[in-house]
Amino acid sequence: MRRLAIAGVMVTLLGLGAGPATAPAQTVDPDQAAMMQAWIDSMTPGPEHAGLATRVGTWTVSSTMWPSPGADPMVSHGTAERVMINDGRALEETFTGEMEGQTFHGRATTGYDNVTEQYWSTWIDTMSTSIAVFYGDYDEGKGAWVMEGETADPMTGDMIDMRIEIREDGPDREIEDFYMPGPDGELFKTMELVYERQ
Repeated sequence: MRRLAIAGVMVTLLGLGAGPATAPAQTVDPDQAAMMQAWIDSMTPGPEHAGLATRVGTWTVSSTMWPSPGADPMVSHGTAERVMINDGRALEETFTGEMEGQTFHGRATTGYDNVTEQYWSTWIDTMSTSIAVFYGDYDEGKGAWVMEGETADPMTGDMIDMRIEIREDGPDREIEDFYMPGPDGELFKTMELVYERQ
């Protein structure tokens, strides 16, 4: 019985059964074709991804932090290694630096969503078990990529708002400004990172 079943399948696959030797042309359902094209468009890297790829490389990073508005700045240094992942669909950064005398590691992933037409970015590091998630786009008025996001506040457990503004100062220099809520709840500049490609 098993041999007969296999033989029947083979006959069908080879077109040796009843009917013509070649399968008739199949009509494509327009809805299915549109769905397939939408998936193809959503997954295909475009010019925004090519733009992210220009940031690949090894960078030295100078960090200036202000723990509160008007406080004296704290300066530290680090390095960032940036590579494209997922076959050119996202930029991954591995950061190593120093924070309050201790080695600090962080990882960022940045991409562009063809569906929502927005950039997105995530950040995790060794100073937290939380994740920060950002969405945004290029702001012509500011001449910078502006990313709005949030992360969990370890004091309250509530989500707090954050903002990143990223400006390119030539092909090998980049400035990132981070904003977080101050004592009055208003966002203030808490950190400035200056990236310079090695």
